[in-house]
Amino acid sequence: MAMINEMRLARVGSLETDRRAKRRRMRKDLWTAVLFLLPSLLFLTVFVYVPSVMAFGLAFWHYHLLGVHTTWAGISNFTDALQFNLFQQSLWNTFYFAALMVPGTLILSVSIALLIQKASRYYSVMRTLILLPYATPAVGTAIGWLWIFDPTYGMANGVLHGLGLPESGWLQSPSMAMPSIVIYSLWHGVGFDVVIVMSAIASLPKSVLEAAAMDGAGAWRRFWQVTLPLISPTIFFLVVVTTLGALQSFAQIYALTGGTGGPEYATTTSLFLIYETAFVYNHYSYASAMAVILVFVILVLTLIQRYIGKRSVFYQ
Repeated sequence: MAMINEMRLARVGSLETDRRAKRRRMRKDLWTAVLFLLPSLLFLTVFVYVPSVMAFGLAFWHYHLLGVHTTWAGISNFTDALQFNLFQQSLWNTFYFAALMVPGTLILSVSIALLIQKASRYYSVMRTLILLPYATPAVGTAIGWLWIFDPTYGMANGVLHGLGLPESGWLQSPSMAMPSIVIYSLWHGVGFDVVIVMSAIASLPKSVLEAAAMDGAGAWRRFWQVTLPLISPTIFFLVVVTTLGALQSFAQIYALTGGTGGPEYATTTSLFLIYETAFVYNHYSYASAMAVILVFVILVLTLIQRYIGKRSVFYQ
């Protein structure tokens, strides 16, 4: 009997030792993870979280840069922003830019990805070439596109003239300025989306595609009824990412318009106007209110996209 009790005690002691060792390993892993995450958390805290909270609070005050005569504003900054004609136009310009960018990105990325998949012999080379513009800085490449869009000496009008088509003012035309920026943005950013779509297509089960071909489905039918539903999660991801990027467009607009948002405010998006209001005219509270409104708009659109995605995206 005594021997059995000693064996039980030894077993309990062994289990307790294992538990303590496991807890020590978990604490060690936890601290290791904290140490690895700490630089990123500090960066996000200092440059993202704290400025975001400060901007939100600043929107409810009449703030002056020198800190004198700072007064409570309530929601007056928000009401003034919503009634400001230029802010209304900037919201329209932002939605217009997104409405051109999102379908353009999806159509081009899927089409180019399918073409590259067919050209298996030059797959690696073409993938590198299509991704190259994405890896270049926007400001640097914008200089070249300013020459392309030049109404007098630019390549774009040269091509139109050679085809016998009417020439355009491009960036100097209020009606063509935003489409011109969309053309540049698609050239610069579509490579990233193409690579993602190519990865999604490459991961499709070949047995499903072969079965559809054996059943007599043509190339278009296989794409529409087999390939597209299977890559719909990737398409939905690109829709969300492209929409968020389009609603926050700034760099290409600043570079291509010379920091004016023109002509006639035709390319002044919400983020561009926020930047101009804060750092050109020093109306920080007013700009913060515009930023809060823009964040709210983005949040609403994201929730709508999530609602649609749950009902239209096919997850395997």
